[in-house]
Amino acid sequence: MILIIQITIIQIDNFGPFTEEMGDNREHKIQILLSQIFIFLQKCFNVHGGLVFSGSRDNLIAVSNGISIKQHRHIIDDLENIFPVTVSMGIGVGVTPLEAQIEASSVLSAKGSAQSQRKKVLAYNGHRLPVKDDVKVAHVDINFYTKVAIDVNCFYSNYINLNKCYLTLMENFQRIGGLCFFNGGDNFICLCPNSMQSSEIEQIIKIFELKHNPLKLKAGVGVGENILGAISKANICLKEIREGNNEIKIKILN
Repeated sequence: MILIIQITIIQIDNFGPFTEEMGDNREHKIQILLSQIFIFLQKCFNVHGGLVFSGSRDNLIAVSNGISIKQHRHIIDDLENIFPVTVSMGIGVGVTPLEAQIEASSVLSAKGSAQSQRKKVLAYNGHRLPVKDDVKVAHVDINFYTKVAIDVNCFYSNYINLNKCYLTLMENFQRIGGLCFFNGGDNFICLCPNSMQSSEIEQIIKIFELKHNPLKLKAGVGVGENILGAISKANICLKEIREGNNEIKIKILN
């Protein structure tokens, strides 16, 4: 049986023009507003077993397996009642996370530009929703990053190097149909195709460690009925790897 994943793209409607109306002294207000919207969306999707990642902050992405069209609509309506902006959403499905987000982006952009009069759109492609298949996630962690980087280098050097690490992981997970997101600290949450083999993530780790020597990675991989369940299992795997002094690089819990 081929398993698929459901992805939701979230865009703040006409956000650029909206910010122009906030006055010249607006940048801190924009950051506060974006943070509050992210927290609101995260809580709304979490209630239904989903998880939101902040892309460019006014464009976000959520793993939304199990979340219905009606529940998406409620989130859109509830946000309008709290904030001075609205959001539109596109829902996509695919055999891989990469395919699903391409479809989600496509159905939403077909309804109009993010900077247009488009408002509170909920776009999807006629699929039977919600998708209720399992989700596979890799939680990737850099070994001893505080000791080898944070406590050694200045903030900005670490910031640049961490973003280089992020880019390497994003590109290599994309190559196998996955998506990778920075999750704070030295942690990355990677959405994986359900068909991903352990050899594929082993290869990603190998490429990373050759490029970013002397940094080393470990990865806990979890499979769950939704993204939150999958991450919980991935975290259990990471904990067991750490307790074993990082002697193994990958552990999987189905």
